Amino acid sequence: MASLMCLPVVVCNLGSEMLYILEQRLRAQNITSDKSVKVLHDVVKSMFDRTFVAELFKPQELYTQRSTRQIFDKLAHSSIMRLSASSMDKLYDLMTMGFKFQLVSCSSPQEVLTVTLTHLVTVRSYLTDPDVIALVDNFEAALRTHFGGFTVGEWYALRQTLHRFLTNKQVKVSLFLQEGIQHSDGRIKLPSSREVDIALGAVGAVRRYDVGGGSGGRGDCTQLEVAY
Repeated sequence: MASLMCLPVVVCNLGSEMLYILEQRLRAQNITSDKSVKVLHDVVKSMFDRTFVAELFKPQELYTQRSTRQIFDKLAHSSIMRLSASSMDKLYDLMTMGFKFQLVSCSSPQEVLTVTLTHLVTVRSYLTDPDVIALVDNFEAALRTHFGGFTVGEWYALRQTLHRFLTNKQVKVSLFLQEGIQHSDGRIKLPSSREVDIALGAVGAVRRYDVGGGSGGRGDCTQLEVAY
């Protein structure tokens, strides 16, 4: 049975992945601090807008990949930042593969919530405006309210629906290939709990790699072109 509560999880996790990548690109391009902060704040304000969030939490079927991509096309361009079509393609591929690895790494369906909440912690670390932070807080409160009472069956249905949503995404990510957590054909390897701890830390943990692939953001972001 498909879960009707996947949409807020998908938007939050893909959106958080998008913010990680954009923040890394802003640093790599030496964009001024005030402009970088404005870009991130504008995207977060759109993504966690209270009216939009209220709609996300209404029980509904999960969108198709195409429709979900359209949401993020709009979110990514809700600020002064502009991405070319090819850059947006690469960005969305990185977002989905990042979330797919996090999902595969969950040893239990309930850990999907842990991943989502951890992403929110990182998103908050980019923010300085109390009003924008309050929007993230509102989203977290809604998460805890809606998913706090989930039964085991509901958690399994949610994870299965998320897996079906991502099953055909097999884009090769150089970081994942280097870490040995992705096959050469783009399939994510099913990790043991020990392999997850060694490779990327506990479930939901966030690591950054610099533009050359070293410790600091996602190495594949070097080809994203961000214009203002």
